[in-house]
Amino acid sequence: MLAAGCSQRHSTPTKIPMTNGHRGANAIAPENTMASADSCIKYGIDYMECDVCISKDSVFYLLHDSTLDRTTNGSGNIARWMSADIDTLDAGSWFGPEFAGQRVLRFADLLRKSKEHGLKLTVDYRTGDLQKLLDLVKSEGMLENCNFTFSKDEEAKHFRRIAPEVKTLQAYIRHKDDLERVIEELNPNIVVAWIDSITPEFVEKCHRHNLQVMALILGLDDKTEQNQRAVELGVDVVATDRPEQFIMKYGKAK
Repeated sequence: MLAAGCSQRHSTPTKIPMTNGHRGANAIAPENTMASADSCIKYGIDYMECDVCISKDSVFYLLHDSTLDRTTNGSGNIARWMSADIDTLDAGSWFGPEFAGQRVLRFADLLRKSKEHGLKLTVDYRTGDLQKLLDLVKSEGMLENCNFTFSKDEEAKHFRRIAPEVKTLQAYIRHKDDLERVIEELNPNIVVAWIDSITPEFVEKCHRHNLQVMALILGLDDKTEQNQRAVELGVDVVATDRPEQFIMKYGKAK
């Protein structure tokens, strides 16, 4: 009994990663909509990843594709649409009739909702004036609660130049041998890699550099094995299309 008690007393608690809902909770609500944000809030998900692009009259919206066709009843590139017209579109019916009337979400509205409910955001930049985007985030008091990610290294470098004070820049690591170059060129705070490419050595090396590790576990099929691997590896964040399932299995981050 004494031995068992000592073992229990010295055991290390399991670290539970934070959850990052890919485009929100897009298995239970249409992606990049307020309904998806509400689902993240309901389940206590830490971050909502959202794709931000700009309209013809320079209003920032959430939309993954450059065109409106897949997720709205509009068509063509959003950059050719005026905000007054975008605001009339239905962005929910494609997902299910119960979501009819969901609108293409203005980024400013998401910032306000997120601040109100303590939801953090991962801002995936698509198009628009980067300084204007940054100014909007600051004006809504959400700078400390937004991560920023870019598909192109040049965009990330530009962001680092105009916002050196921001400590939440993400960078993708496509091969473990690329880590040193990315650190040198982009000076990120968070590195993002597919779960299958992450090793204990990689996580340890990132942590030695004071970098958080985000594991990509995307897709709507069963991710039980990958989720468990992420927990065992000790990653800091799990980016998933089913954040609600991860929360229900493992609970909130510790």
